[in-house]
Amino acid sequence: MRNSRLAGILAAGSLALIVAAPVAAAEPAPLTAVVAVDNGTPAAGSAWVRVLHGSPDAPEVDVLVGADLASAAKVDALSGLSFGEISDYAEVPAGTYGVKVCATADNSVCPIEVAALDIAADTKYTVAASDLLASITANVFVDAPADNAGQAQVRVVHLSADTPAVDVLTQDGSATVVSDLAYPDATDYLALDAGSYDLKVCANADNSVCPLDPGALDLEAGQAYSVFAVGSLDATLNAGGGNGGNGGGNGGKDLPETDTVAAPEASGSGTTPILLLLGIAAAAGVVASRRFATARARNR
Repeated sequence: MRNSRLAGILAAGSLALIVAAPVAAAEPAPLTAVVAVDNGTPAAGSAWVRVLHGSPDAPEVDVLVGADLASAAKVDALSGLSFGEISDYAEVPAGTYGVKVCATADNSVCPIEVAALDIAADTKYTVAASDLLASITANVFVDAPADNAGQAQVRVVHLSADTPAVDVLTQDGSATVVSDLAYPDATDYLALDAGSYDLKVCANADNSVCPLDPGALDLEAGQAYSVFAVGSLDATLNAGGGNGGNGGGNGGKDLPETDTVAAPEASGSGTTPILLLLGIAAAAGVVASRRFATARARNR
């Protein structure tokens, strides 16, 4: 199921993703992970939509939405996003929308245009920009954790375009909890007991090379989390963040610092904010959880 596409989210043949120029690219940002809380339910007949800025060299962006591209107007709740930021959910009526992702500095420069995005009632979506600006891509995910108050739920999305496939193992290497996770795949939500989970990330081609120990991920019962891995592996290595060897040692090189920020509360959900941003660096990986598959839509 890892490669399953999002059923019914796009009007047939209507997704048009356009790379517009010129847009000034920045130096690509290194690998990081955005951890968002997926709890809450839209009002009956409506949907929730949020936006993730995961393009490592794209400038700050605004999101414009309308009945079609010509009528699209800026949505403040989804705008002003810099790399590594995810918006709150915005509630919208079900329907078909034209969506633009435009430079905040100049809303006439829109590197992503989606001609007709079909939004279903009673559904939550994350629209995530990924890859470098020159080949920026829109990925659409349905956020659908189960109703599970007794456990935590986690899914992970691999949105680092230049990071190869990875495996994720327990610290002692006795169990592989993720196998061959590649860009831009994602997981089903996995129900886990609340607690602290300590994993290591290894190159899929050689599990003896495990350059990343991202530290424990603390999960709360009744909470659903998405972990979006974004950024550039090349930028991480060029910054000295790559660390060869086994078992997650840093190899004498500095890793990017880890930042923890409160996650935005989903509109109308009453969800307690948890963490939004966890810095991650790896020579070949992303932080992850267990089994994988999600619905996504991707069209260049």
